[in-house]
Amino acid sequence: MTPEVATILAKGITIFAMVGTAIGEGLVAAAFMNAVGRNPKVEDTLFSKMIVAIALCESTAIYAFVAFFILG
Repeated sequence: MTPEVATILAKGITIFAMVGTAIGEGLVAAAFMNAVGRNPKVEDTLFSKMIVAIALCESTAIYAFVAFFILG
């Protein structure tokens, strides 16, 4: 395997990481909407937890994005 092929494969893996985190963020937001739809009184307590969960997902995407550009 040549270095160019290895770089392209590594970049592809980082793209999969970014796509996975986008799907994860969507699932977190959908679960929040579902929970609030079932019990609107818990919106205040769940909102901050949802923001933290989405921030964690987003940080993984940012790491993958940085790795994509570091690879070459």
